[in-house]
Formats: sequence, C-alpha cells, structure tokens
Amino acid sequence: MNKSSLQTFFLPDFCRVESVLMVVLVGELLAVIFTMLALPNVSNNWQLLGLYSISIQCISLPSVLILCLFRPTLARLSDIVAGFLSLMVILSMTFVYSNITLVYYYGGIFDLTEELQRQFFIKNLVVAGLIGSVLLRYFYLQQQYRKQIALESSARLEALQARIRPHFLFNSMNVIASLTRIDPRKAETAIEDLSDLIRATLDNKNELIHLKTELENGKKYLSIEVLRLGERLAVNWQVDDDCLSVMVPPLSVQPLLENAVYHGIQMVTKGGAIDIKIHKDDHLLFISVANPKQKNVHHKGQGIALNNISQRLEVLFGERAKLERKSTDSSYQVTMSIPLKRPLNTQPMIFNLR
Repeated sequence: MNKSSLQTFFLPDFCRVESVLMVVLVGELLAVIFTMLALPNVSNNWQLLGLYSISIQCISLPSVLILCLFRPTLARLSDIVAGFLSLMVILSMTFVYSNITLVYYYGGIFDLTEELQRQFFIKNLVVAGLIGSVLLRYFYLQQQYRKQIALESSARLEALQARIRPHFLFNSMNVIASLTRIDPRKAETAIEDLSDLIRATLDNKNELIHLKTELENGKKYLSIEVLRLGERLAVNWQVDDDCLSVMVPPLSVQPLLENAVYHGIQMVTKGGAIDIKIHKDDHLLFISVANPKQKNVHHKGQGIALNNISQRLEVLFGERAKLERKSTDSSYQVTMSIPLKRPLNTQPMIFNLR
C-alpha cells in the first residue's frame, strides 16, 4: 500500500487511541441528544440515556474496529466505493445489534409483533444510515479541503523557490564577470563550479533534501567567492556528523552564506571569517551562520533572502521552524531551527480525529 495514498485517504485512522476516544465522546453526545428529544415521553431519563449510550457504543466501536482493519484496503478504492462500503459496515453492525437486542432484550420482556420488529429495524437502520452518511460526507469534504491547502502551499513554495534562484544566479554571474577581468583561469574554474551548482539546485524539485547535499552546494558557492575574495574570506565549519542526514529545504543554507559574504565579508576592508555551526537536539536542527560586519554599513537588499527562507520554513513546518537574527556593532548572526520530523498532512476533522 502506498503510504502517501493512505495518508491522503479521507477515512480517519481509527486504529489510533485518540480516534477511538473521540468516537466514544461523539457517541455519548448523540446519546444525550436522543435522550433530550425523548424527554416528554419517558419517565426514567437515566435509564433511557444508558440504553442509548450502550446501543450507540455497541454499534460504533465494532464499526471503527472493522474500518481500522480494512482501511488500507479501502484506501485502494475510489472515494465513492470506499464511502459506500464504510456505510455498509455501519449498517451491518446496526442490523446485527438490532437483531441481538430484539432476541435477548425486548424478546425477554415484550412479545413484539412482526410489524413492531420491522419498524424497530427500519428506524435503527435509517438513523444509523443518516448519521453515518453525514460523518462520511464530512470526512470527504475535509479531505478535499486538505488537498486544496496542500496545492496552495506547494504553489506558494515553488514561487518562493523560484524567486530566490535568480537572485543566486545573478550574484554568481557577477562574481564570474569580475573574475574574467582579473584572472580568466579562475573565471573558468568558477564557471565549472557554477554549472555543477546549477545542476544540483535548479534541477532539484524536491521540497526537502539531506543537509549533506545542501552543505555541498553551499561549499561550491563559497569556492566561487573564495576565487574572488581570496584571503579576505575564511570559513569555519562546525558540523555534527549526526546532522547530515536531516532533511532541510533546498537553497536554505546557501542564501545564508550568500548574505554573510555580500552583507558582511565584502563590506569589511580586511575581510573576515564566516562561522557555520550546526547541531541538533531531540526535536530541532540548529544552523547558525555568523559573519563580521562593518559598523553603520548596511546593504539595501539585506533581508530579502532571509524573509524568503522564513516564509518557506513556515509553509513546510509551520510555527515550529524559526529564523532568528542577532546583530551587534561588529557581527551579524542568523540561526535557523528546523524540526527533525516534518508534520504529516493531518486531517482537520472532528476535534482532530486523525
């Protein structure tokens, strides 16, 4: 079974404890509603509430158990067929429970005629069918809503990605243009590095890549800048080995390095060192890029790339990812925190059943 198909299936995962608990709570709410509707006609309200509660739970719990076991199979089918079969499961459990109730409960107390038994069956099946149909329809509409949100997020992410790529290309071409006048051989080397970098970044359509790959792209970019700046640019790497397999957005570290060069090293007469520190804890990956800066000197374009990265992190990880900036008279530091696990596309159904 395709995992992504199972995640996007409209039917909730009833194998989770949270889902079962919510089914029980919703069932009790229905029992209270049915009891209140019957108040003028009954004398023992608590007994009726108990009867409704037991009846609903005896139908809903076996139904969710079956849907839990057969959810992977249902996910392979079309939404219409899966919804129809799910409704049949609910109606089947209603029929079985109604039959057991007539034989062992009402049969031992009342001698019901065939007409009353038929009405009992029809009433239970109609009520269960209506409630089940409404819930399944609600689940389906939530699935469509999730798909729409996912498409909008994907389009927004692609737009942000496309916006940062030309910025990177223009800066790299400016480096090569300056080198052609100073040292044609270095310019040729820079073109080769740039072609490798373009192949690695522009052709990558994945939302996330391994940090190791992103750092390799960043090092290729810095190699181009070293050709231009020479001894004015030094780079200090402190990367924990266990961080290299963490998934990060492409072109997330490279723009930080680009900012450090253009708005830091390049503006300082004597140059300086870019310090890259990467580590993680149990939940987050921390990427810190620090550079020296010239006092009271500020590039006009500073912050555009950082805002772009921040927006992409928000699209991919929500509020759990952050981009923090710290500035002093002599240094500028950007720290990016990325969750180690990207949240699954959750289903915002009744009280978050999934």
